[in-house]
Amino acid sequence: MPDRRRLVLAWAFARLHVAAFAAANAAMAALALFLLTAALVAKGAPPGVPVGPHLAALAAWFPGYTVTWAGALVGAAYAAAVGAVAGALVAALWNFAHALLLGVIRMRANLASYTID
Repeated sequence: MPDRRRLVLAWAFARLHVAAFAAANAAMAALALFLLTAALVAKGAPPGVPVGPHLAALAAWFPGYTVTWAGALVGAAYAAAVGAVAGALVAALWNFAHALLLGVIRMRANLASYTID
């Protein structure tokens, strides 16, 4: 039982590798946007109706993005960049929060060991 508790604590306070987490987020975001765009392009739309008007709104933030096969590649590149930045920020904040929490725990443990006597 104590080994299981140690394992749970080790997983709970594990540091995230910032570059690996950023790369994983970049890959997932790029794949997601590419597949969403590809699905809309493959599905098509009736004549006179734009294909994927909601997804096409991303063009406001991703210049050059359209709901086409070429736009799927452009969107994947933009999504990879955004995913990498978001992943790096999340991993850095995760590591900072855990370092801060462990520092507070250590400080409290040190203060609790002191006595006035």
